[in-house]
Formats: sequence, C-alpha cells, structure tokens
Amino acid sequence: MMFIRSFKIILGLSLLFLVSCLPEQKLAQGFVKNGPRIRLLVTPPDYIYKYNHKGEEIDGFSEMSDKEQDSALFYNSLFIQRISDSALMEDYVNQFIVALRKANFDVYLPDQLDSFLLDRTQAYKITISQIQLDEYTYPLEDKEPINDTVYYRKFNLNAMDFSVWFELSKVASEKPHKTILYDSQSAYDSFDGSFVVDPWTNSVRYKYHLDTLSLRDVYDMAKYLGNKHGEYLFDFFLNQWIAFNMPPNQYPSTYYHYNRKHNMMEATDDERFDLLNDIR
Repeated sequence: MMFIRSFKIILGLSLLFLVSCLPEQKLAQGFVKNGPRIRLLVTPPDYIYKYNHKGEEIDGFSEMSDKEQDSALFYNSLFIQRISDSALMEDYVNQFIVALRKANFDVYLPDQLDSFLLDRTQAYKITISQIQLDEYTYPLEDKEPINDTVYYRKFNLNAMDFSVWFELSKVASEKPHKTILYDSQSAYDSFDGSFVVDPWTNSVRYKYHLDTLSLRDVYDMAKYLGNKHGEYLFDFFLNQWIAFNMPPNQYPSTYYHYNRKHNMMEATDDERFDLLNDIR
C-alpha cells in the first residue's frame, strides 16, 4: 500500500513537470517545424592559435629565454608542430557549414557578401573569431586497497584541448550588439587499467592498455566539433526563440537540445555553448 501511494505521488509530480514544460515544448516544436528563416554569414578565422604546455619535459627549460622557450616547446611538441593549419581549418569549417545547412540555415561565406546583403530576411553574422589548440600532459592516478594495502600507479597521458570563440551579431540592427559564444572540448590518450592479484603468489601487478592519441585523432576532433558547434548554434537560436515567446511572467525551465537524428527535444546542461554575454 505504501508503494502504491508513493507511486501516485511520483506520478503526480511527473504530470506537474510535464504541464509546466508544455508551453516551451510547443514553442520548441514550432521552431523546428515553422521557425523563422535565418541567414548566416560565416567568417572563418585567419589562423589557428597553437600552444604546447609541456615545458616541464624539456631539459633546462626554466633557464631559457622566452624566445628559446617558444622554439623548444614547438619542436618538442607531439602534435603542434605537425598540424597543418589549413587542413585542420578546412576540416572544422566545412563540417560546421554542413551542420548549419542540415539545420536549415541559409549559409553564406565572405565571398558571397553581395548576395547575402541583397536579401532582407532575418540575418546574422557569425564570425569564428578564434580557434585554439592546447597540447599538454594530463596526470592520471589509479589506486585500489588490496589486503590492507593501498596500491598506486601514476601515468601521464597526452591531451589536447580544442577551443573556439564565436562572435554573433544581427545584421541591420538599430542597436548593434555582439554575442560571444564559446566551447572547449578535450581529447586524451585512451586508457584502461586495473590492479590484478596473482592467485598463486598473492603478488599484485598492474595491467593496462594505452591507446595513444594520434594526429589523425586531432583532425577527427576538428570534424566532430565542427558538426557539434553547428548543432549548438541551432540550439542557441531555438532557446532564444523559446525565451522570447514564452507566455507573460513565464520563463523556460531548461535548456533544450534538438536531436535531429531522432527528431526529439532533450534537456541539457552541458551540451551547449557557454554564453559570455547576452544577445539583444
């Protein structure tokens, strides 16, 4: 009987949640089906910022001049010195544009500026103001208590951060305002390990598998994030639309991601741009 009562309480709360989300769910679905036509002028960056932060691995690094340190970091990097800026930029930007077009944005590039300006429908400039790659070492520690003893193993994994800043502004706005959007993702060596006790000798050893991050992985990351950021931008406009069209004195209770593959809305806290200022 207690179980049934608890179930009714939970069911009631769930229904209340669904009712409270109903206006924003309808607005979200309306945006996907019949949202405003949005045109985007996409401007890629001129170059990629690349940094190696593994100075501690270079002999005599602290005694070097700033110029010598920069040179040593570049030539002792695992990835930074081998990355082609133009190839990585092409991988990222092309996938970003493909994702935007899949989301039904009308996409223009800087050499299509005249065509972009001829149309008077809702339009925005989206400038990829900075792409930055940071190579570093990620310390990993594994520990496990076995037979009253705590065993430790430490590893240094190769890691890469891929960070992007965007400037978004509405065209022909009476009060020009730039919205700054940001995202950063990380990739690491793939690692799987565990302590193993030998049943015959009772000795403890550590068994692990390490799949080292490769240059190909960095390029694949650029493609993946180009697609992801195209989706994030669609979600940004989606959630702006919801907030603007909510009934009086009501506010969105969550941030929505549109899963295009399954044609469904998903609440998310992490899969989104960081908004560094507001849009007007």
